[in-house]
Amino acid sequence: AAELAAMLALLCAGLAALSFTPQVPLLRPTIPVRPRRTASISLDVSLGESAAALWSSYNVALVAHPLTTKAITAGVIIGAGDSAAQLVERRGTTFDVVRALRWAFFGLVLQGPWNHYFYQLLDGVLPPTPSPFTLRTLEKVGIDQFIQAPIFTIIILVFFAVVEGKGLEFAMNQIKTELPSILVKNWSVFLPATVINISFCPPELRVLFLNCVFFGWVIYLSLFLNQGSEVEEGR
Repeated sequence: AAELAAMLALLCAGLAALSFTPQVPLLRPTIPVRPRRTASISLDVSLGESAAALWSSYNVALVAHPLTTKAITAGVIIGAGDSAAQLVERRGTTFDVVRALRWAFFGLVLQGPWNHYFYQLLDGVLPPTPSPFTLRTLEKVGIDQFIQAPIFTIIILVFFAVVEGKGLEFAMNQIKTELPSILVKNWSVFLPATVINISFCPPELRVLFLNCVFFGWVIYLSLFLNQGSEVEEGR
């Protein structure tokens, strides 16, 4: 009986050992954590604040030093316009720094000052009206595009003929043969731009708006004025 009891006890212990299942901790699936956009948002806010501060400083400069601010702005934008023209035109050849500086100089000494004083004179003779769409607006656009624009285009042609060493005779021939087609292209761009400028832009920002439009116009003029020199370089 004692031996039977011992065998039963041993059998029960074996069954208990076989039936024992160790407790393995359950592994939870790992959920990827997306990186936070805090740094990106902070950078966007910083850039926005910098742009707002720059714009505020520009407007302060316009009030304190209107002529100088408009002249420097015109020099930068127009120099950039010729640089863009060279990228379109040359495609891998050497960048002409002197040419870009000529255009920047033109913006500094002619484009900015000329339009600063022209818009002051225009508003003095024909003061702005509360409504943007009036007969006076039409008169100002007509004076701008059909009197001022031809005169200033002639000045541009003479200026670059002189600074590039081509001479006044070259400029006079260019005026006789090319001025009408240049003006037609000018009106296709600047007639609608001038309507917007005179109708909606504050007087102190008109030259800046004009310079931004002129950026694209400079690309055309720069390519036109330098097409002869490109042919000569290719010979």
